[in-house]
Amino acid sequence: MSKVMKCGIEECVHNNNMECRADGIEVRSSTNNKKCSQSEHTCCDTFAPRV
Repeated sequence: MSKVMKCGIEECVHNNNMECRADGIEVRSSTNNKKCSQSEHTCCDTFAPRV
């Protein structure tokens, strides 16, 4: 499995010092047409907010 090299989402419970500590991540399209041509068209579906 690939390692997430950097995570800039400080509000995510899996983020520890800019490193993702989730066992795995799920990335999905953030566009309505489901076709991605840029990284901005994707999002991490594993995100969980810190409480």
